[in-house]
Amino acid sequence: MLDQVDNLEKNKPLLLRIVAIIFLIILSCILSREILFFALCIKQDFNIPPNTEVLVSSCKYPYATSVPGGEYVFIYEGRTKQTYLLDLRTKLKIKVPSDPRLLQHGVFLNSELVWLEGSPGGLSNPLYTPHYILDLTTGKRYQLTDLTAWSGQPEPPDYIPYFQSAEKVFIHHGYNRAIALPPDFPETPAVGVILYKGQVNSEADFENGGALEFIMKDLGVKYENIDYSLQYVNIFSPTGKYIANREGIYLSDTNIPIPTPQYIMYRFAGWYYDESGIVYNGDGKCYLYIVSCLYHIPGNVLKLNLSTP
Repeated sequence: MLDQVDNLEKNKPLLLRIVAIIFLIILSCILSREILFFALCIKQDFNIPPNTEVLVSSCKYPYATSVPGGEYVFIYEGRTKQTYLLDLRTKLKIKVPSDPRLLQHGVFLNSELVWLEGSPGGLSNPLYTPHYILDLTTGKRYQLTDLTAWSGQPEPPDYIPYFQSAEKVFIHHGYNRAIALPPDFPETPAVGVILYKGQVNSEADFENGGALEFIMKDLGVKYENIDYSLQYVNIFSPTGKYIANREGIYLSDTNIPIPTPQYIMYRFAGWYYDESGIVYNGDGKCYLYIVSCLYHIPGNVLKLNLSTP
């Protein structure tokens, strides 16, 4: 037993050297991977399509979401886990409250208010999640009155007074939802309302959001579009000079097309405030491709500068 202890003591320096070598090998692998990552993502930031400029580097694993108005774009950095509004005028980052539903379920009404989408199915759904408005200036949530929750009840509430008295009405075509906010919101947030197409008594065949548009126009209620996916609606630029859809960008008064790669329109993330271009999510690239993608560099967030005809 004493001999084993003596041997262990004698071999301790050797064991420490082996552990140190293994640690250095692991560290060098990690550093090599990081160096390779930054080398490739910096290369990608320089190797961008014509007439574009980088707003957020691919080194940050960024993802951009539209904010109506063109003054800001919402950014999530996968590498740093930061979420912020990027001021497109000043390029300053404006912090937003940390809310667990913001990234996956947030739809921007404007630069201050975000709709946190709940679940469909109404109160009969045991997993029903309410809809909220998140105030980015205070970090507070305000629960919306969900008319969907009364689906199938004997006397569902009358939606007309809600929308006729609302200060602002928003329609999301992709989700078939309309949101009404009262003039004194958030002082009376319970009056905030969310409505969806399934409660509209109409036999007409409408595309997504079409029935809600019909209702608001019939009531004489102005509304704002908050669906920037370009799947169901055309998105006008801040002054209405241009219009964007799935096919491309056009001068709105003449319908003359502006040369734009069509694939970019599927990554559209909003207009630039001065109408000099659009913001979109760039394409990621795969490196060291053998059988499958072994090393993926995410896309950057880019501005496409428009070249007018």
